[in-house]
Amino acid sequence: MIKKVSESYRHHVIAFTLGPALKMIEAVFDLLIPLIMKTIIDMSTFNGISAIDSETNPFILKIASFIRLFGTWIEDNQNLNYAIIGGVIILVMGILGFLTTMITQYVAARTAVLVGSEVRCSLYEKILSFSKKEREKFGNARLLTTLNADSYQVQQGVLIFIRLIVRAPFIILGALVISLVLNWQIGLVFASIIPLILFVIFFIMRKSSKEYLNIQKKLDRISIKTSDTIEGSKVIRAFNRQDYEIHSFEHLTKDYQTNAIKVARLNALINPLTFAIIALATLAVVLFGGLPLLESSQRDVALSSTIITEVAYLAQIFTTLVQLTNVVMVLTKSSVSKSRVDEILSVKPSITSKEGAKKINIPDGKEILRFDHVDLGYEEDGNLALKDISFELNKGQSLGIIGGTGSGKSTLINLIERFLDTTHGTVFYKGEDIKNYPLKDLRDEISLVFQHAVLFKGSILSNMQMANPDASEEEITKALKDAMAYEFVSKYDDYLLYPVEEGGKNFSGGQRQRLSFGLVDG
Repeated sequence: MIKKVSESYRHHVIAFTLGPALKMIEAVFDLLIPLIMKTIIDMSTFNGISAIDSETNPFILKIASFIRLFGTWIEDNQNLNYAIIGGVIILVMGILGFLTTMITQYVAARTAVLVGSEVRCSLYEKILSFSKKEREKFGNARLLTTLNADSYQVQQGVLIFIRLIVRAPFIILGALVISLVLNWQIGLVFASIIPLILFVIFFIMRKSSKEYLNIQKKLDRISIKTSDTIEGSKVIRAFNRQDYEIHSFEHLTKDYQTNAIKVARLNALINPLTFAIIALATLAVVLFGGLPLLESSQRDVALSSTIITEVAYLAQIFTTLVQLTNVVMVLTKSSVSKSRVDEILSVKPSITSKEGAKKINIPDGKEILRFDHVDLGYEEDGNLALKDISFELNKGQSLGIIGGTGSGKSTLINLIERFLDTTHGTVFYKGEDIKNYPLKDLRDEISLVFQHAVLFKGSILSNMQMANPDASEEEITKALKDAMAYEFVSKYDDYLLYPVEEGGKNFSGGQRQRLSFGLVDG
């Protein structure tokens, strides 16, 4: 079990390294393709490399030299020859880029699912280790929302991180550097718009990120309301409170809707603002590059290919910035969810089994349970639910505890099972402080039947084996007979394989109680 989400990240460090590295290769191919296209245009215009050696950009010169290495495929048409060779190179780069993309997508998807599963399993294990105190601190709705929604957001964050966290900045910076090398005046246009667009993106995301935590909290409230309504549906109908509950739920949903729409409106501004800035930048590129062409010569034709290339890089920047918006948005949500997950994973359960504790066997007549001046309060400095409770119970003896509602009967049982620990005083089990007794052995040795019987979705067999997973059919049948449950269970055609719906809703209250008695005996 992990204690923080970052531990799960470290378990997959190879994937977090390999994925971005492959994306870097894909980004290099994407940046080279416009340069190859410009080289093909220039070589065709100037009839080969020899005519452009003196004035051509070093990038273009090196690419042209590389194309020339492949020789001549078509003797009577050099322009077509350069176009075909360059086209084949672009095609090969496209295929390699596609393969690296597919591998990266697989690595990202697999790693995201593995991290998500590990986080969910760790949360589930942690929640099962919580005492009554920790569960009440967070509440069932918060735990469910974190287990499902927040773990999914963490998973999505991993997916986006591996796929785009390196590629997006590399494409933007790469396109900026190349544009400056090709034409410093046009490059300055790029240099001016990129910070402006990033400011727009991060300003909006900074404002919207503050709302994500509120949205998750409102989602918790909706989960609480839904859970209460489902559990208390009979009571709601019995008191004709349907309209009130519907109105109350609508109010919570409207509150959530208001916040969600507010964030959506903020995020919706990013693309139009980015598009407007890019459109102005494209106009500036055409003006800076197009005005000199009004008095063009053959050599000035090279400027037209530069403009085409610069516009291609501008399009790459625009597309990448839109992707970066998505990256920031998802990572912002993921960061909020990661904090909520870490908050639960970092909690140390207040009730744990002491290391090195050993099981003890005692003969009949010896002390099995003793309360020594026990106090218990559910809250610090709050009223005590139990105060100065003392009694002794030997093995073979029986003890009945009676009292009015709220007198502390259930609280006392919770202390015996160590669902709670004392505020003051000591509970002894088999002569040993109960805190020093192995927790698993303690609960194996003490049978507990709840007033509100709980069955789990599955079958009668799976429920009966809760106490003893190795129980045979004969042992379960005997337990059912002892619990007076065999009479109705034996009537089912599939007997022990008869399905149990969620919470045992397909059984009556009495039947659920009898099955729970049998479960303990089994």
